[in-house]
Amino acid sequence: MSSAVRSVTRIGVLGDVHAEDVRLARALTAFADARVDAILGVGDVLDGEGDVSRTLALLREKNVLLVAGNHERWFLADEMRSLPHATLELSTEERAYVATWPKALDFETPLGGLRLAHGIGEDDMAELRPDTKGYALQAVSCLRELMLDPGVRYHVGGHTHERMVRVFQGLVVVNAGTLEGDEPTAVIIDFEERLVTFLDLDSDGRAPRERLALPEPAPLPVAS
Repeated sequence: MSSAVRSVTRIGVLGDVHAEDVRLARALTAFADARVDAILGVGDVLDGEGDVSRTLALLREKNVLLVAGNHERWFLADEMRSLPHATLELSTEERAYVATWPKALDFETPLGGLRLAHGIGEDDMAELRPDTKGYALQAVSCLRELMLDPGVRYHVGGHTHERMVRVFQGLVVVNAGTLEGDEPTAVIIDFEERLVTFLDLDSDGRAPRERLALPEPAPLPVAS
């Protein structure tokens, strides 16, 4: 994780990209129109039907702050390459670029600390969905650790491809969704306006697919 913590107020977030270069270009244009002060990406940029080289070039051109997902980990380890639409080859420069992406990045917002990661924390396979509960919720082992971390009040990730804003004690989790599939989306999070806007990338990316209030974390129990 980077030791230099950047302050952000309005961010554009890319969910799992999976080489969707056309939809990525739409999202980046929408972010520019919205005058975001940083663009973040949750990883899983590789392994998709689109143009991987153009995708990586766009991300570099716009200085997107990226973390690695499980698909980047698999590519660099030459694993799971029998997946449909797997990325089989990158140039030396492209591979080196992907290899620089960390597992997580920290930011500071007007509402407190934000952690960007692919799954939950540094577990890139952790699955947290809108309906995860009971034993399945307890199995997300790093979630409780984040809930108790006073330096992290917001967590932004992806992995499940399900857009979400979910409140826990001490933590709010935002899932940025995905650029692939039937409901492609990217998201703008405004920490001053306290607003989460999921964009519709089936169109030009400027229309909202869904707009939600950005909540604060629920209070932690007071020790007796």
